[in-house]
Amino acid sequence: MKKLWKKLLAITTAVMMVIILLPAMANADVASGKGTVEIIKNGETESEYLSDAKFSFYKIASITNTEGKDWKYTVESDYKKVLDDDGTAKNLNNLPSSVWESKIDDLADITNVVATATSAPSNKDNNGSTGKTELPLGVYLVKETETPENYVASKPFIVSVPSTNNYDKNNTEENAEGTSFVYDIVAQPKNSKMSVEKEIITTDKTAHIGGYVEYKIKTQIPKYGTEYKDPIFNIYDKMSDGLSFVNDGSHTLKVTVGTTEINEGTGTYELVRTGLRDKTFEIRFKKAFLENKDYQGKNVEVTYYAQVNENAVYINTNTAGITYQNKPGETVDSATTEKKVYTYGIDLTKTGDKTTDSDGLDGANFTLTAINGQMINLMVNGTKVEINGETTKEFETITVEKNKGKLIIKGLKAGTYTLQETKSPKGYSLAKNPITIVITANEDGSLKDATVDGTSVKEKVENGMVPVGLENKSGFNLPATGGMGTYLFTIGGLVIMAGAVLLLITSKKKRA
Repeated sequence: MKKLWKKLLAITTAVMMVIILLPAMANADVASGKGTVEIIKNGETESEYLSDAKFSFYKIASITNTEGKDWKYTVESDYKKVLDDDGTAKNLNNLPSSVWESKIDDLADITNVVATATSAPSNKDNNGSTGKTELPLGVYLVKETETPENYVASKPFIVSVPSTNNYDKNNTEENAEGTSFVYDIVAQPKNSKMSVEKEIITTDKTAHIGGYVEYKIKTQIPKYGTEYKDPIFNIYDKMSDGLSFVNDGSHTLKVTVGTTEINEGTGTYELVRTGLRDKTFEIRFKKAFLENKDYQGKNVEVTYYAQVNENAVYINTNTAGITYQNKPGETVDSATTEKKVYTYGIDLTKTGDKTTDSDGLDGANFTLTAINGQMINLMVNGTKVEINGETTKEFETITVEKNKGKLIIKGLKAGTYTLQETKSPKGYSLAKNPITIVITANEDGSLKDATVDGTSVKEKVENGMVPVGLENKSGFNLPATGGMGTYLFTIGGLVIMAGAVLLLITSKKKRA
């Protein structure tokens, strides 16, 4: 029983010591004249943590305390003019918080950094936290001065050290009442994420020369605060040489913000197509549009078309991206995404079975027919040929790049094609059967297989060109008409005729 009483006495003593020391502990914070601010850096949600965000602290006013009762604030000299204050100490109860917050943009232009802090990589113990930054008692402007890639900086905010507990991040009760001072303050600003997605709307990711490809870009309008004096937000696309941007009556660029389609104009955006160096086109949103809160944070969709041209190669790329301000006065190009469109071709080598023509045979003519694909224009042996659906045009094998007997056709989409020889070179028989070439593509447009008359040649395909070989056979040497045998018959006939004439003349003379 004595042991139990001793334990209870010890516990009671410990509890009493804590109660006695609580005021002392609170006064210790006051006496030290310091507190801390910890920033937990979030993305667009509280479950998303960001590292490498740097924050700077700017001391707007000092806070002093006399005997734990007489709280006063004094505006720092750098901020007197902005806050219209003479710098004399004033009762902290009269701190004009809302007035100061309304002047954040002007306060943020003054650069008297007193401390910095950087958010650390997230882990189980440290979710995007800067750690505790020790600061003298005062009122501070906190500004994000370095921003994680693909994000827009959070808005500057003002924090008081100390602060009442109903404004601390750790107090989760809505509309909580202030009951005490907090010297270790936690803030959790969010960043607006900037991303861009791009897709090819056209189901077939392969295309022929002259064909159109429809694209869609998805992104969002930045949430710029009033501290952004000249906000910038542009959407751009860069196309490779095989693609041409088109914007005509049948293939029109469209911009949709939220659910509303907006047209180019002085209060919306400008479509720029010249003077862009490494960009094909750029949509530049106007300042008034970006400052309109009805559009901030809204999703943006841009649909547009490209036409495949004669410079098309196997892989034709275009890259979408955005240009925006990640913090006031600093513009970045970021968040790019690339899409690919594929074109194919046929590389025919025509040879003969004679030794002199085994390396290539010029002068054979072929027609190309698309069985389940469309042809508009082709590149034939380096020259653009307009087809417009016709398949009766003839193409001749020639010497291309020092290689004889070549028929190089480029600018085909995946599909089935036949090559039919319509004229053979002299001394060679005409190929009776057409050659069937089948090109099949994967879902993304890349080569799945290629066959020539049913035999796969996929492993031999280079840069989308399907190799085809065709050897002509020389014709039979038939006996020539009009040779010596004919001459003999002719001479014999003449002799017989001459004899008959001679007999007739002799007979007439005897009668006479």
